[in-house]
Order: sequence, then C-alpha cells, then structure tokens
Amino acid sequence: MYKKFPLPSWVYDTVIYEIFPDRFFVGMGKSVEDKRELYEKRGGEIKKWGIIPRRSENNDHVKVFYGGDLWGIAEKIDYLKDLGVNAIYLTPIFLASSNHKYDTIDYFKVDPQFGGMPALKKLIKTAHKYGIKIILDGVFNHVGRDHVLFKKALKGEKRYRNMFVFYENHYRGWWGTSSLPELHLEEVEVKEYITKIVRKYLEIGIDGWRLDCGQDLGPEMNRFINAKVKEFSSEKYLVSELWTYPSGWDMVDGIMNYHFATTVIDYLLGKNLNAGYYLEKVFNETSNIFGCWNMLDSHDTERLATVLKDKFLRKAAILLQFTYPGVPVVYYGTEIGLEGGSDPECRKTMEWDESKWDKDLRDFYKRLISLKKSEPALRYGTFKLLSNEPLIFTRETPMVLDQIVVYVNKDEEREVSVTIPNNRLLSGTKFVDLLSNYETHIIGGTLRLKLPAKSFGILKVENRVVKGYDQYKRIS
Repeated sequence: MYKKFPLPSWVYDTVIYEIFPDRFFVGMGKSVEDKRELYEKRGGEIKKWGIIPRRSENNDHVKVFYGGDLWGIAEKIDYLKDLGVNAIYLTPIFLASSNHKYDTIDYFKVDPQFGGMPALKKLIKTAHKYGIKIILDGVFNHVGRDHVLFKKALKGEKRYRNMFVFYENHYRGWWGTSSLPELHLEEVEVKEYITKIVRKYLEIGIDGWRLDCGQDLGPEMNRFINAKVKEFSSEKYLVSELWTYPSGWDMVDGIMNYHFATTVIDYLLGKNLNAGYYLEKVFNETSNIFGCWNMLDSHDTERLATVLKDKFLRKAAILLQFTYPGVPVVYYGTEIGLEGGSDPECRKTMEWDESKWDKDLRDFYKRLISLKKSEPALRYGTFKLLSNEPLIFTRETPMVLDQIVVYVNKDEEREVSVTIPNNRLLSGTKFVDLLSNYETHIIGGTLRLKLPAKSFGILKVENRVVKGYDQYKRIS
C-alpha cells in the first residue's frame, strides 16, 4: 500500500478566494475598450463591465470578454487582504481561445489578454508580499483544437500524434467535443510534457495546482502529478476537481468537495434529513479531508445567493463552510451578495460600487475568516456529531480548552441537551458563543442549549480562574 504525501503545513490555516480573471478587475487604469484589439483580433467580442453574460445557443458566449486581467487582481490585493483570505485560486490563465481558457493553445504562455507572463510574476510577487498564496488551474486532460502540438498531430507528425487518441476517421475529445481533444495520458511523452508545465510554474513561484477533470485524469495520473509537485517541494499543494463522494481520492492533497456543498444546501432547504450523519461519515472515511475544499459555489455552479435567497440560510451555509474540516473557498463576489444563475451568469463581473455591496454579509465573512485562522479547533480539530437536528457538532484538538461546539437551528425556538463525549471537560465549565456572546455551561458531561428560532453559533470553552484557583491546573 502506497503512503500519502504530507499535507503542506500552511493549508490548515488557509481560506481560498476563487477568481475568474476576465470578470474580476481591469488593471493598469484601462477598460475593455482600451484592450479591444486583444480580443477582436482573435474573434472575440467585448462587453461593458456590469452587463450580465447570457448563454447563446451556438455557444458564442465563451467568446465574450470584459477585460479583467492579472494586473487587476494584483491591484486589488488590498481588498483581499482586508477580507482576510490568504490564497487565490485562478481559473485557467494560459493562452486559449475562450474567455474561460479551458481550451489551451499553449501552456507555456500566459494569455496576453490577462497581461502575459509579466502580469503573472507581478501578481505572485504582490500576493506573496501580503502573505497570500497563488494556486493555478491545470487543465491536463484535454487541450484546445488550436493547441500547438495538436496542430502538428493533425499534420501527421507521429511524435505528436501519439500524444492524442486518434481513430480511423476522428479523434477522442472530452465528452465527444471536437474542440477539446484529449491527451493520451498513458504516453511517456505526455507525462513528460505535463511535468515540464507543472515544474515551470512552480519555479516561477506559484504555491499549488488545481487539476481540472480529476475523474478523467484517473487515480494514477492524479498520483503521478502529485508526486511531481511534491518532488519539487513538500510545501506545494495539489487539489483535484472531483464531484464524487470524497473518500478514496487520497493520492492528492484534497479534492473540490462538492459533496459538502450539496449536503449542506439540501439540509438547509429541508431536503436532507441526515446531513449531520453524512458529514460525520465523510470526515471519518476521508483521510485527506483537511486538504479538501469546502465548496458552496464556483464558476461551474449557480451562485450561493441565487440558490439560498433567504439570508439566514445563506449565513448558516457559510458558517458550516468555515467550521467543517477542510479549506473554505470563497467564490469572488459571493462575500458581497453577488447573484448569478448557471454558467455563464455565475461568471458575471465583480461589483466594485460599494453602495451595492451587502456589507453585513461581507463583515460576516471577515469574522468567520478571522476565526478560521485563529482557532486551533477550526484549523485541525476532529469532527464529532452531537445532534442531527438541530445540527450540532464538536471540533476538538488535543488541548481540551480549544474545544468548540457548533450549532445550527433552522426551525423554531427550542431547548436541547447534548452529551459532550470528552472526559476532560469538567462540570461547570462555561461555553461562550464567539458570534453572539451567549453563555451556557456543561454539567455532568452534558451541555444544555437554549436556541432561538433560526439561529446558529460557535461555542468555545472558557476557563474561569477564581482567586488563583484553576480547576484545569492538571488537565490539558
């Protein structure tokens, strides 16, 4: 049985901010109009910032551009630092025909529409100055039809033809799509090619990779790429895009945990009556859970504010995202209440007019981000379910006074009593809600809670020292 690589030490303390570069901010004091030639000379169409992207029947919406670039992200680092996130995940940035860049033409070129290699190096330098990591999107299952090597393969050059899967009259594309020819991942030349790409950007200074289409890459290629990443440095991070039940994919540091998103959202909508049980089951069965991404929305889903219009429910989902083991991922704009339907509406432009922000929601994010980074139990504590409904669970570390109890009551006011299975927690110990200052005590291993209707909280142990007497003096 192979052994897993260690999780990079910084991942436990990380909150990731996902950015779709074309839609975040236009840098260098420019607008999309100033960059018109960059798009139109390659068959693209430009649109004014703020116009909602719409799906077209012929798929032309993938050729609509708003002008966002890496220069712009670097200029908005202050915004991200103020929010509190400490890592950025960028959807693909390499030379490609579309606005989403999942149809790569050349992995060794950062798309000029995003500012090219100088803009990437500037972003890395600026982000690192503020203690923010950079994670790139590696699309290694397939390329674009205009990919430099695929064009050579079409001309019959055997060396490159073997890198793809050709049949008698056609070639294999992702989901049968001819514009996205798949790489023949078992070929040595393909593995060497991917290794060169992975190493190049690690050498430039990125901190990790997210692998697109993890299921299509398969377990062995996921393992191979992680080995190459860890060969470079054990502190570099690799996450794979998988929409499956999370356990069993421990050949990488983590997966994009969409199972978490579905479980939490369905619970809050009253569709999943056993969400707590499933969250505990996933924790117990997923050995790399602390490296997995706690997703609520992304560039591939409807936005959270569209799925959960009720703000209490949305805040409850966010609370669970930050208190469940794993790495919270905030999709750009979700923190200010940005709405959006399925692709491409979920990829709308970022709103920079602060008068249109939901500032209460953004402050809520800031509070949870701060708690995630400061509370040991939220960073690496174990997960134990105490109640399925209302949902109550505990996060524990080896230090008893780090213990946290999280609750979500989405229905009417109620009083509940739950057993805390920790024999080091002494009777009379106070628990204080880090969000509301509500107080309660543990009596005989039992915590009695009076929960208001539609409420949630994060309760932490608070030790009381009386005139020098500390009942925990010999208990840790």
